[in-house]
Amino acid sequence: MESYFKSRMQEISHLLDNEDLNRAGIRILDLVYDLGYPYEVRMRAQELRLRYNQAKELGKKSIDDPHLTDEYRQFVSSLPQEGAVLNAPEKKLIASAEGISKQFRTRMRTFTLEALNLEMNQGSIIGVVGENGNGKTTLLRMIAGDLACDTGKVLYYFDRQACDDWAVNKYHIAFVQQRTERFHGQVYENLSFMAAIKGIHGQRNREMTEFVLHRMGLSNFAAHSWAQLSSGYRLRFEIARALVWDPSILILDEPLANLDLQAQEQMLNDLRNLADSPRNPMSIIISSQQLYEVEAVSDQIIFLKNGRAVYNGTLADFRNMQTLRTFELNGRFTIEKLMEIFSDWKEVRIENGISAMLLTCPNQYSQQDLLKKLVDNQMEIEYLRDITGSTKQLFNDKF
Repeated sequence: MESYFKSRMQEISHLLDNEDLNRAGIRILDLVYDLGYPYEVRMRAQELRLRYNQAKELGKKSIDDPHLTDEYRQFVSSLPQEGAVLNAPEKKLIASAEGISKQFRTRMRTFTLEALNLEMNQGSIIGVVGENGNGKTTLLRMIAGDLACDTGKVLYYFDRQACDDWAVNKYHIAFVQQRTERFHGQVYENLSFMAAIKGIHGQRNREMTEFVLHRMGLSNFAAHSWAQLSSGYRLRFEIARALVWDPSILILDEPLANLDLQAQEQMLNDLRNLADSPRNPMSIIISSQQLYEVEAVSDQIIFLKNGRAVYNGTLADFRNMQTLRTFELNGRFTIEKLMEIFSDWKEVRIENGISAMLLTCPNQYSQQDLLKKLVDNQMEIEYLRDITGSTKQLFNDKF
């Protein structure tokens, strides 16, 4: 607990130094709830976050309110480490899929999600990536229990023992689908109702409703209806509705699709923080087209292609499997010019990719070697990325 406390305090101090009150306020809320600070401390953290949300201008990272920054600093400096209470749960296996598959038949086409296995552990994030129509949503729906498997089974271990009682299992799983459904009433009412049907009542209901409302930046939208929210804020509401009752498994289908770049970054940071929480280390599975972003926060990647998991494992293992290095690059040069420049490199292959040229070479050549070669030949570089350890390579038709 001591190392967690110190690392979080250092993170918060850094965010305040950079005047990032948005993320600082979120991490302070996480800290006081994760470490079980007294009710009065939690309420003060909520109050400061509410003030930020009310004063924030859309699109700005900070606000012109030096008093709020000072009050945040005073609050953080007053947090005693001995005031925190933490009984961090031992991270454990929470679900496993064994040989699950699904087939859909129409008059024109048959699609099969081929059998695959996976394990979901507390505090882990699994990224499911691949082109559209390759089975990502089908896989998530089977894990969530919304779609029956044709073969295999999904086992849940919420109480350490395998349980096949779906009424019990469903209570622990939150599924945020890509297309959000219209809700009736106001945002606050719906969050409170969700907490209530999950068994959270009275003062605890009010506290958790307001905690997730403020944490997700929905304070100014508490009285809004579904029609009054943008697509991005409808997604925030759906995630808030999932988080208000602390599920064990959080499943998100394409949550980044309708978000701008800043909102995507915030979303992914939130997911990593939720998985790393010592209070309730969620097991998270997320599908997305934003490959590099999802890879950055995921512990495991499942790459689906034509219904088959062409890769299912960690990025470190994927990189270790590579015998060649692959780079994406663009600039003021042609593919013919690149071939001429790198003609003295052994076993080099250069081809046009979807959005950039791809250069594949033996591991003996580094990114620095490539850059030097281009600079020495006075090539103007606009984009360069080493994708050797990324599953981006699997979009290639040869897989």
